[in-house]
Amino acid sequence: MYSPWIILFAGALSAGCVAYVADDADASTVAAEAAQRRGGTFTFAAALAAAMRQNPELLALEAQARAAGAVTQPLELQSEYRSDDEMLAVMLDPIALLGLGARGGAAAVADAAAAEAVARLAAGRWQITAAVAETFVLDAALRSLSVPDLAADADAFQRAGLASPIAADQVRAAQARAAAETLELAKETEANRAALRNLLGLPAGTRVEFAASDAELLQQPEATDAAVLARPDLALATARFRVADAEFRAAVSDQYPSLMLGPEFPLRGGSLEAMAILRVPIGMAGRAEAARERREAARATLGAVWVQASNAANQAERELAAAAAGETASSLSLRASTKDLATARLALQVEIEAFDRFAKAATMVVRDTMEHRTATQALVRARVQRAVAYGWPLAGSGS
Repeated sequence: MYSPWIILFAGALSAGCVAYVADDADASTVAAEAAQRRGGTFTFAAALAAAMRQNPELLALEAQARAAGAVTQPLELQSEYRSDDEMLAVMLDPIALLGLGARGGAAAVADAAAAEAVARLAAGRWQITAAVAETFVLDAALRSLSVPDLAADADAFQRAGLASPIAADQVRAAQARAAAETLELAKETEANRAALRNLLGLPAGTRVEFAASDAELLQQPEATDAAVLARPDLALATARFRVADAEFRAAVSDQYPSLMLGPEFPLRGGSLEAMAILRVPIGMAGRAEAARERREAARATLGAVWVQASNAANQAERELAAAAAGETASSLSLRASTKDLATARLALQVEIEAFDRFAKAATMVVRDTMEHRTATQALVRARVQRAVAYGWPLAGSGS
């Protein structure tokens, strides 16, 4: 029969426990939850707020950060009950009570892990912000594009003897490519909407439209090492190194003996007696050595992240310059071929042998239209990548 003291002691310790709360989830459950979220027309600010509120990846990172911040290091209280003489011993480690030793090392690991989780969340928000911005900048660019009107009855001109078979086929081919480009432009526009839906945690079919974006939405930070060093991914790699360092420190602490001290309570009456237990870990050096090597690996990884970020930023500068040059060239070519098409179309009204010129102009303008769309998309992505490479939106804007 257990003593009432044992029951009381166990009840006091369990009073602060967290109760289990049932939950269940499957694909149908989360699909139904996502279907409750609203779409609509979004400004950049509204879209970003929605992404921060309901993006599944960010929700997971937020939960992980809360979990890491909730970790505390319990104070181990050891009790021993002897039924033969009705003695209850309650012991604890005085070093652990002071927050030192193995408990202190574990607490330092928990603190570092919490900081790492927060850094991981910050990096996730940085990436999501850049991705949302890219959809808005790309939408504005796609809205500025159009496909030329190549309406001309090649069959009628050919029957009238005003178009050679080759010229007539060239016009038909240009018209087919223009139709294909119209579909391609619509596909890219819808793909961009789908990208925004993903970022906002919205399922397919949810209406998503872009409000006119701010011309100053995307700002380019100055190209400095300081801007690169402030990037959240470098902060995350630094936080991971600090976790590894704390784990090494904890592994070193775990090598040393610990002492449990406390009184023995005579449950039948009598004087208190002292009780002590010495714990001596054996063979712990290997764990400490492994933890030291993991810290070295984390340090090397931090160095690798910096080198990659530095080179990526430098390359992003070159990519942006090349993309801007390509977009300028394609824009000039399209402008010239559009003017040529307009002249050739007018010539169809007054010149008998103008169809060959119209066929060549139509072929050229469709080619330039396709190249300009590709160059425009490349420029948008290069602008975003360059800004992000130097820490935007966290870094201050420069040029």
